[in-house]
Amino acid sequence: MKNKQARSLLDCLAYEKLLALKGEGFWLKKGERSALQLFHDMARRVPAYKRFLKEHGVLCARIKTVKDMSSIPIMTKKNYLKKYPLEDMCWDGKLSALSLSIMSVSSGSTGEPTYWPRGHKQDGETSLSHELFMRDSFEIHKRSTLFINSFAMGVWIAGILTYRVVDEFAKKYRLTQIAPGINKDEIISIIKRIGKKYDQIIIAGYPPFVKDVIDDGPRNGINWRKFNIKFLFAAESFSESWRDYMYKKVGAQNPHKNSLNIYGTADACILAHETPLSILIRRIAFKNPAFYERIFIDTKRVPTLAQYNPALRFFEEINGALFVSARSGVPLFRYDVGDSGGIIRFSEMEKLLNEYGIDIQREAKKYGILISQLPFVSVFGRSDFTAFLYGVNIYPENIRDALGHTDISHIVSGKFTMLTGYDRKKNQYLEINIELQNTKLFSSNAVKTMIEERITRTLKEKNSEYRKLSEVIGACARPRINLYPHGYPEFFRPGIKQKWYRKNT
Repeated sequence: MKNKQARSLLDCLAYEKLLALKGEGFWLKKGERSALQLFHDMARRVPAYKRFLKEHGVLCARIKTVKDMSSIPIMTKKNYLKKYPLEDMCWDGKLSALSLSIMSVSSGSTGEPTYWPRGHKQDGETSLSHELFMRDSFEIHKRSTLFINSFAMGVWIAGILTYRVVDEFAKKYRLTQIAPGINKDEIISIIKRIGKKYDQIIIAGYPPFVKDVIDDGPRNGINWRKFNIKFLFAAESFSESWRDYMYKKVGAQNPHKNSLNIYGTADACILAHETPLSILIRRIAFKNPAFYERIFIDTKRVPTLAQYNPALRFFEEINGALFVSARSGVPLFRYDVGDSGGIIRFSEMEKLLNEYGIDIQREAKKYGILISQLPFVSVFGRSDFTAFLYGVNIYPENIRDALGHTDISHIVSGKFTMLTGYDRKKNQYLEINIELQNTKLFSSNAVKTMIEERITRTLKEKNSEYRKLSEVIGACARPRINLYPHGYPEFFRPGIKQKWYRKNT
């Protein structure tokens, strides 16, 4: 067992060293070769993909280069995942193969479940990714660590996957994992009882839920500044002001290494993740509007900026949409993940920063950040989570940004549900239902007015189309704000992921 653990740690350290030594070209070429090999393996071994290619008239022998891949049709849920039997989409048409060890479920925005088998190899890759970024961002090799897994447990991917992959490498470090799931009272009890026995505590979970935990801590006798709290997030983006709010609450000092956000899906596990470098660049961009406009395809929304290894997950960006190829339990090739975003090579990012007088190598060294020359992906999230007002897109990221502002962040939980409605005269309006931290403020008109002002101001600042619309239709563009007590079941039922947008039925 000791030899196996030593080899595993050596693998991690060897990979860590490779990331530091190898340039971007090495990883891009490796990714291109892996993507081409994946295509031909799928064409040969996946029954559904064989039929898919035949129906689209693709001659596999002609696909010899990455350039040739552009002729291969895009894979979507509609034309592939919902069209073929699940077992036919697995390697060799075997759902019960020895290589497939676990099944996860995603329901998306429609509520209809999609089943995703996953294998030991995927879990191994994900474990290596977690180990690397937890060494880099949280220095688990230097501190005793209590890792609190507060992702939802059950058929969903985040909780169980996190538990499995952290458990895989935890034995090599002074790291203890506990998995209360989305049980806020249990998490607070854990921290009060055993938190001080560790050098640091990492709380892993969905951003709105973790914020709930942090906001509730003082009311339950917790002084967060007596602990060394760090955060591992997943599932959605947030602004740097929101990150700063969380840091201020717990007394975190290092903006680049005290938290990390994962970009992942049930389809293909981890696709990319924030690094101290990507956080540094994102914070620079938020302070420099001209630079921000150069690196992000949509200046009205708040993106996650992450790095990815093309040898493990091969990204393409076409007209602002992201497509991924991954050797998963259900292998995917040029698959539309449903997210908008963009791809930026490391060399391109460095060049753009230089144009604005920023030497990223020097900046990174100043903050003790190690640089891996991996490409970047910016992710804006799904378009089907967007509300519409008079044809203008209203993005949940902008509302989250507004609610994270210092003048109201202590009042609201950060959770909301927006929808587009119609009054008796059939005039369209934007409704935003917001959860409060303190139920005593439920009927306060002053609070409601303050929140409405902050959201309207933020929308005008971040969304030029909304700003123009408000000039034309005036007060009709202002959102209608409804305030609800914490945990209100219609919009904020505990124990489920927050739905930021709901169709008005």
